[in-house]
Amino acid sequence: MKKKVLIFDLYGDYAHFRKYYTTTSPLTFSIIPPVTLMGVLGAILGLSNENNLYLETLNEAGTKVGIQLIKPVKKFRMGMNLINTKNDYWVPKHRTEGARTQIKYEFLKDAAYRIYVSMDNEELLNQLKYNVSRHKCVYTVSLGLSELLADFSFVDMRDFNWRENDSSFIDIVTAVSMDDVLQGGIDISPGSRYLKENMPIKMDSNREVTQYNEMLTETMGNHIKLKINGFWESHGLNINLL
Repeated sequence: MKKKVLIFDLYGDYAHFRKYYTTTSPLTFSIIPPVTLMGVLGAILGLSNENNLYLETLNEAGTKVGIQLIKPVKKFRMGMNLINTKNDYWVPKHRTEGARTQIKYEFLKDAAYRIYVSMDNEELLNQLKYNVSRHKCVYTVSLGLSELLADFSFVDMRDFNWRENDSSFIDIVTAVSMDDVLQGGIDISPGSRYLKENMPIKMDSNREVTQYNEMLTETMGNHIKLKINGFWESHGLNINLL
């Protein structure tokens, strides 16, 4: 089995991918979740957000993504001044508690990812390649929040082949779903830092999450040595597509 895969880098000074279970002090995932990445692809392609058309289009195209961390994860917290809308109104001079409220947000600093994208719809994939290679996007690309602007750059377009694993350790460059890792299949390397996060993977056109997976990431940007069910390979480069 063979897939054509577009490879590009996505990066920005700051990022925030809110964890769905946080409330008053928003925390961030360490890597961009696949469902958020769909929004980035939609912005580059110019797919409409109305009625979540971008999700419907990308899902129908059989879009799969791989996410490689290319810079170490760095997190910090900063207070954000938000408009105080308690009791469903905002009239500053009539608010005894103040017109604004400050909330601590967790952010990623110098976020950078290498993105791998495959689609069954080759025409749409070629359009994405055209836009990325010419540094063109229809809508503004951001990393989680509209204020956190992002940039991107074309890397390559190449064929990847599906490989069944014979229970040997394989170097995987992307984040990996724990569902694909075999029992006792993580080779802990000195100097590496491993993190598991339960994050949304698939979302339908009603913006309802249909799949959550526990994702394994090496937070220093190193490869992960794993025993895995199978993987996609191209000239020694091994990735996991979600």
